[in-house]
Formats: sequence, structure tokens, C-alpha cells
Amino acid sequence: MGPENNNQLSREIKRLMFLFGFVYFAQGVAQASGLISQPLALYLKEVLGFAADKSATYLAVLTIPWVVKPLYGLISDFVPLLGYRRKTWLVLMNGMAALAFLWLTGLTDATTIRLAMLLTCIGTAASDVIIDALMVENGQKYNATARFQSVQWLWFYVAAIATSLIGGYLCEWLSPESALRVAALVTMFAPAAVVVLSWVVIKEEKARINAAQLRDTRNGLLEAVKSRLLWAVALFLAFWNFSPSFGTPLFYHMMDTLHFSQKFIGQLSAIGAVGSVFGAWAYGYYFSKKTLRFQLLFSIITGTIGTISYLLLVAPSPYAMAIAITLSLVFGASGMVAVLTTMTLAAQVCPKKAEGFTFSALMSVNNGFAQLSAIFGAWLFVNVFGNSLTPLIWVSAGFTAACLALMPMISGVKAAPDDTDGSDKN
Repeated sequence: MGPENNNQLSREIKRLMFLFGFVYFAQGVAQASGLISQPLALYLKEVLGFAADKSATYLAVLTIPWVVKPLYGLISDFVPLLGYRRKTWLVLMNGMAALAFLWLTGLTDATTIRLAMLLTCIGTAASDVIIDALMVENGQKYNATARFQSVQWLWFYVAAIATSLIGGYLCEWLSPESALRVAALVTMFAPAAVVVLSWVVIKEEKARINAAQLRDTRNGLLEAVKSRLLWAVALFLAFWNFSPSFGTPLFYHMMDTLHFSQKFIGQLSAIGAVGSVFGAWAYGYYFSKKTLRFQLLFSIITGTIGTISYLLLVAPSPYAMAIAITLSLVFGASGMVAVLTTMTLAAQVCPKKAEGFTFSALMSVNNGFAQLSAIFGAWLFVNVFGNSLTPLIWVSAGFTAACLALMPMISGVKAAPDDTDGSDKN
């Protein structure tokens, strides 16, 4: 390959890296866990008067679009829109998300706010699947999957850091109503920009419905459902994610008991995102070279220790802020290692000809049971433990530690780590 061809290839890879990085940054802004997250949580608590369990249940519906992610993949793979499999779907889904955020700026009641948020989540989840499909296709074509993934994760966490800080400042400086509206308005520009970028940057040939490939995928899926090991991994992921979450109760605890400011709560989320960046780096340079068994043991043990460590924040103290910063940073990093470990576990059991769909299905198990965990944890906090965080922390730690007992059933997963192309941020 001559210098001119090399330069052309380099330009094409840089163009794609810009596309993937920008779309992941936009998704980091527009997800329900992005800029809108803290203003929405504050609005539910202060304006609508929701208790922790009611807030968690109210927000549960926002997980549904992420649970059905395999459906978006099948539609994008096999049903072209206006002759294209990727860019027209990206334009449609991000356009819907942008309009829903614009609609949200004028809403005040719980029902319509949730409907608008649901539409944003459908658009963002579908966009995530479609851009990942583009990444895999071009990563294989140009042997640049690792570079593309690193750019995606980098910009996703840059967005997480920025939105955490901005969300905290909005909640600190504005009323809950104004903070929610401003956050929705600012967020609208993220998917709107993806609409323009998708149409201008993505180069895609016209496509038709691929019946032969659809049959191959169907046969691969039939083989997948017969795999006991695949079902064992799905069960492990379900149990791992079902550990009763104290995320929403902790938000209420930090406000009502520890009296942390909204600005500081936002800064804690940003610090956790910084920890996640370090965790992703550590996974790539160290943990990915270890056996999967080592990765799982590390994740379970540090997850248990990390959960118990939050007992240090149960009672107010002069050191509460310093403790919260340390916990957010350290266990943001170890938590990211755990996320990437479970992705690796899922990727290694995906069957041929159905890799994408099966991986998305396993990630849907992650997302679905994580949301059930949030609902169950908040319900225990309010209805069983009388708004006491201590017993909830012990229950959550116990569930995490119990994953050690499930490891023998997934021993058939190959122990040597592989390079995997699949990735998911929810």
C-alpha cells in the first residue's frame, strides 16, 4: 500500500474516530444518567414529594428501552430505512430524542415527564446499538476496533464528568423546576447534533432486506438457547446485578442526613467517573491479561468490600466529605473493572452467527436486573428498614459476596482472556 493510500486510510480512520467519539459523548450527555439525572432526582424529591422507593419505581420504566436493545439491533441489521441500515435510523432516533427533550422543558406533571423521558431513552438506546454496529463493522474492516472503543469510552466518561459537575451546579444555583428545564434544554442539543453529524459524516451504501442473513441469525439463536453455559452466564449476570442497590437511598441520605450540597453531590458523581476512566485503563493494561476467574474474584471481593465501606457514611462526621470523595474515586475504578469483566464474560459465550444479538440480550439482562435491584433496594430502605441505610448496605454486600457460590456453574467459560469487540455503557 502506497503513501497516498496510507494517508487516505488514516483520514478515514480519524473521521470514524471523530464520529464514534462524538456520538458516545452525546449519549453520555443524553442518557437518563447524564445531565438530566440529578435535576430530575431533585425535582422528584423536592417538588413532587416522592420518597426514595417511589422515585426508584417511577424511574424504572426508563430501563425498558435498554432491556429491549436486541430488537433495535435486529431492525437496524435487517430492515433498511429509506435504503440505509444505519444513518437514517440514527437520524430518526436522535431526532426523536431531541424533540422529547424540547418537550420536557415545558412539562411539570409526573406522567408526561416520564413519557418524555421514555422517548429520550428509546432514542438514546437505539442510537447506542446502531453506532456500536457501525463501530464493529468498520473496526473489523480497518483492524481498528480497539482504537474505536478507546475513543468511545474516553468521550463517554468525559461527558459523564462534565454532566455530573454541570448538573450539580444547576441544582445548587437554580430552583428544582428551573434546573430540570435548563438541563432538558441543554441536553436537547446533544442528539440534535448527532442528527446532523450522522447525515453528513456516515458513508453507507444502499441496502435491502437480507433474508439469507436473517435465516443464519435465526439458526444461530436456536443453537444459543440450547446452550446450558449461556443460560448459566445469564443467571450469574442476573444475580450479580440484582444485589439490592442503595443508589437512590444514598442520594436521599446525602441530602437529608449528611446535608451535602447539590454541587458537592454532582462533584462526587464526576469523581466517580474519573475513577471509572482509571478503571477502564487498568482493565486494558492489567486485568485483561489475567484469567477470567481472577477478574471475577477481584470484582466480587472488591464489590463486597466497597459496599461495606459505605457504612463509613451512615453517620454524619467532620470527615464525611473526604470519605465520600475517596469512596467515589476508588470504587468508581473497581466498579468499572467489574463492568468490563462482566462484558468479557458475556462476550465469551456468544455463539457464532448470533454474536451481536446474544451479547445485546445478555447486556439486557444486566440492565433489567440492575433496575430491579434499584427498585428492590429503595423498597427495602423505606418499607423494611425505616429509612436506615445500614441494614441495606449489609444486605447488598451479602448478595454481592454470594456470587462466589455461583462461580462453579460458569467454570466452562474459557479461562484465558480474549480480545472482545462487544461493549455496552448501561
